[in-house]
Amino acid sequence: MEQRNANGTAMPGASVRTQYAPPLAAVGSAPTATEDHVWVVVLAGGSGTRLQQFIRAVTGTDRPKQFCRIVGTRSMLRHTWDRARRIVSCQRIVTVITAGQERHLDEETAQGVPGRVLVQPANKETAPGLLLPLLWIAERDPSATVVVFPADHFIWEEGRFLEHVMAAVSATHVLADKLVILGVEADGPEQGYGWIGAAHPVTTLPSVELYGVHSFWEKPDRNTASRLYDQGYLWNTLVLIGRVDAFLHLMEESVPELMRPLQDAVGHLDGPKGSGALVRAYQRIRPTNLSHELLARRSDALAVLAARHVYWSDWGDPHRVLRALIRFDRRPSWLPAYARALTQGADVL
Repeated sequence: MEQRNANGTAMPGASVRTQYAPPLAAVGSAPTATEDHVWVVVLAGGSGTRLQQFIRAVTGTDRPKQFCRIVGTRSMLRHTWDRARRIVSCQRIVTVITAGQERHLDEETAQGVPGRVLVQPANKETAPGLLLPLLWIAERDPSATVVVFPADHFIWEEGRFLEHVMAAVSATHVLADKLVILGVEADGPEQGYGWIGAAHPVTTLPSVELYGVHSFWEKPDRNTASRLYDQGYLWNTLVLIGRVDAFLHLMEESVPELMRPLQDAVGHLDGPKGSGALVRAYQRIRPTNLSHELLARRSDALAVLAARHVYWSDWGDPHRVLRALIRFDRRPSWLPAYARALTQGADVL
């Protein structure tokens, strides 16, 4: 039987599937943020190894996917920046890339690069990649609320998606000590995503489904993914929203060995010795995955906002890219040649 909250909306955990709503034109423009302390962090430092063969086949290059124009005329990074600019001013966008990716970033300068770009000396996974800009923001705006956007997401109903993001920003005023994750409705037993089990509702904000988190599964096996799908678990988008001090408190408690070196380095970042200090800090820290080593272990520090009626996909797998193109009838110029290569048995996945 369906479980429903007080507003009559089906709760995660029940076997509920909803149809995706019409695209953006049917829901009006996205909300405009009016809060002076909202920042966006764009995580764009990944190496893109999971999609490397696919990217080589469709673009003829080995560049990371976030710098590629997979569909349309904008790179995935540009899509993410444009999304961020709909909720904050350019000055409050902080992008993280990895040393060696600057040449790809240079290609974006004609259309403008918003805000500040931080170049990490090496890719040490998502936790250091997020902690670096969090510390940088905290020095400048200790009252900041931070929205985290990975740069490799495909989102269809962007206006509705951003409404959910801004609802999560509002929720952080009530849940100042928690991080809010956007969870989207699963449309299949995907093994490559994280899954979130929602607990009881945690606020009474109107028209917002916000729950505690009772379990967090990262990339389950096939049987577990099927069970989580049947039980109505949500996909973890890794779109995180929270007060900067809540982020840093969780980092300090969970991975203190990252905090100290990066705190020291960020204090010198804008000075003449900043580059060397950051290199030395990264030499002292280990690769740390945000989902595995923080989120999955600290469900007590999390809340999940159910982002209904949004099509979302993490384009870290070629099958996901192709499914989205088919679903929304998008036919980029590279698609016919790629389809022929597939039918001929070429190793392009």
